[in-house]
Amino acid sequence: MGLKKNNPLFLDSTRPVGDKLITNVELLEARLEQGQAFYIEVTDSFGVLQKHALKLVVTKKSTRYCAELWLNQSEEIQYRFILIAAGAELKSSELKQAVAGNSISEKWIPTAVPQVAAAKGKGPKKSKSTEIKKVGSGKGQSPLVAAQDYQQMKFLLGELE
Repeated sequence: MGLKKNNPLFLDSTRPVGDKLITNVELLEARLEQGQAFYIEVTDSFGVLQKHALKLVVTKKSTRYCAELWLNQSEEIQYRFILIAAGAELKSSELKQAVAGNSISEKWIPTAVPQVAAAKGKGPKKSKSTEIKKVGSGKGQSPLVAAQDYQQMKFLLGELE
């Protein structure tokens, strides 16, 4: 019984979709300069956005940036890694789609952030940036977005207790 819950190589197909699981995230072959930080940005199937800082982990064999996320078992997600300095996004990896599981591991392959997004300090690029502008510019929608973020933080804090 303890083996099923602790062994990341064991996929428990009896767990229903939607059960919470810890996803280990690692970003390989990445380096930071002074004042920079790596983040992972994950959007779930409901459009809820999570953004988590990655922490440096150095071992004899490798240097990588890691984080742990709470996701729903087998849920379709979108994610990307972001390099941030002084509160502005410098570079990011391409937006990828995956099914939530026990791990996300990939090499840092940055893409350039458009100058408009970098000048405004906006996060997402390409079509995502226009979607976010529409959400933010609509009257009465800003409090809804803030309330959604607040509810997500309450949920995540409740999971930690």
